[in-house]
Amino acid sequence: MSSLFNRIIHGSVFVHLLAMAVISLIAVYITLKYLDFYTNHNQAVFVPDITGLQVEDAIPFLEQNSLRYTVVDSIYSKEVMPGAIVDLLPEAKSKVKKNRIIYMTINAKTEESVTLPDVADLSFRLAYATLKSKRFKDVDWKYVSGEFPDLTIGVEYNGQLVESGSRIPINAKLTLIISNGISRPFENDTIVNGNTDNVGGIESWF
Repeated sequence: MSSLFNRIIHGSVFVHLLAMAVISLIAVYITLKYLDFYTNHNQAVFVPDITGLQVEDAIPFLEQNSLRYTVVDSIYSKEVMPGAIVDLLPEAKSKVKKNRIIYMTINAKTEESVTLPDVADLSFRLAYATLKSKRFKDVDWKYVSGEFPDLTIGVEYNGQLVESGSRIPINAKLTLIISNGISRPFENDTIVNGNTDNVGGIESWF
C-alpha cells in the first residue's frame, strides 16, 4: 500500500492534478482582476452639489470628479436664476463610479409658451379639456349672457380677449367666456369664477 501511494505522489497523475489546480487559481485571479478593472472597482466618487450654478460654471466640478453630464429637461421658475441647474440625477453627494453620466434639469431662460387653440363655439367641457391638454395650468371661466347654454365664446388673458394661434405662457391665467343660454343680461352681466349652480334656472354640469 505504501509503495502504491508513493507511486501516485511521484507519478504523472499527481503532477497533472497539481498543474490543473495552479492553472485554476491563476485563472480565478486574472478574472477577478479583470472584473475590478472593468467595473472601476474602488474608483467611486461623489456627485458634487452643483445645483444653483450655471451649466458652464458646473462643468469644472464634474470634470474634476471624472463625471460626464447631459441636460435632459428644463422647467421655468421665477424664483431661480435663468439657466441655473435645479435638479441632478443621481442626486448631489451620491456615490457613483467614475465616468458616470449626471443628468441635469435646468431652469429655462424664458417661460414656456404654447399656441392657444381655437375653442370658440365648443362646449364648456370640451373647451376646458382642450386648454388643459395644451398644458395650461390655470384655467378659470365666467358666464355671460348669450343665446346658447354652455357654449364657449372666447378666451380672456390679462382681461383681454385673445385670438386663437397666439403664443401664451403655460402658467398664464386664462378665463373661458361661456354663454349662459339667456339673452337678457344678468346684473353686472357676468357670473365670475365658475359659480354656475342653477344659473337662471338652468343647471350646468362639468
